[in-house]
Amino acid sequence: MKKVFLCLIALAFLSCSTDDENSLILNESNLSFNLNGVDYSLTDYNVTLNPANTEIRIIEASFDNNMKTLLFSVLVEETNQIDDFVFIENHINHISDPIYGNRETSIEVHTDSKMEGTFRATMEDNTGQPIFTFTDGVINIEY
Repeated sequence: MKKVFLCLIALAFLSCSTDDENSLILNESNLSFNLNGVDYSLTDYNVTLNPANTEIRIIEASFDNNMKTLLFSVLVEETNQIDDFVFIENHINHISDPIYGNRETSIEVHTDSKMEGTFRATMEDNTGQPIFTFTDGVINIEY
């Protein structure tokens, strides 16, 4: 009888699913990057169309108590590079130009509801010295 009881317990144990199998896997939308050695993952961002030119989508995310803002634009539904890449700190704009800037950007997915891509950018002062360095940038946002 003891063996039958143990077999029933074993069967019940093996037939049960684990909590991990039933839990939802959340793929949270965010902008993540390393800025001057500090990692950021921003889940609060705004995505709008430029009112002056609705062919341009603008992504804006403020962080560090709204003292810093990352702003960039991409042509609507284009999978290519980021056009404007701006970092604003204490109301001062630092711009990385797509042609003359020290940066690499790539948008792999861009629909009317999702954008995925990567970026790396360095903003330099007048003498060419780096001021702000963005590395390991990942765009994984839904809107």
